[in-house]
Amino acid sequence: MAEALFKAVVHARGEEDWRIESAGVAASEGVPATENTRLVAAERGLDLGAHRSKRATRSVIGPFSLVLVMEANHRRELQASMPDLADRIHLLTGMVGQNSDIWDPVGTDIENYRALADQIDDILGRGFARITTLTGGS
Repeated sequence: MAEALFKAVVHARGEEDWRIESAGVAASEGVPATENTRLVAAERGLDLGAHRSKRATRSVIGPFSLVLVMEANHRRELQASMPDLADRIHLLTGMVGQNSDIWDPVGTDIENYRALADQIDDILGRGFARITTLTGGS
């Protein structure tokens, strides 16, 4: 959902040259988004029907100038396994001056997914200037 929300924010700002992809530290390959994720995305006009999960490997995240993670333990794990990329890996909440994890609502009711979408949207909107700075422009 974060990928789709981020693409929507970038598009709404008239930016077209961004490459945005999602990957999970412990993700299984090729799994579709959960039903609640798809439903909440659809409520916001976003289609996740074709989304499939992938792992955050060196080949996946290496080309990116910025890697945003939801939890501090994800950041630590990626930084430890890829120390040469450590300076690119940041907590999403860090984009708005916070240092907190974003809770994963998997397995809970749809209201928690809506709250997650609101939280991510808020951070992406308020933190866009910082994101732009860290990416070097796009």
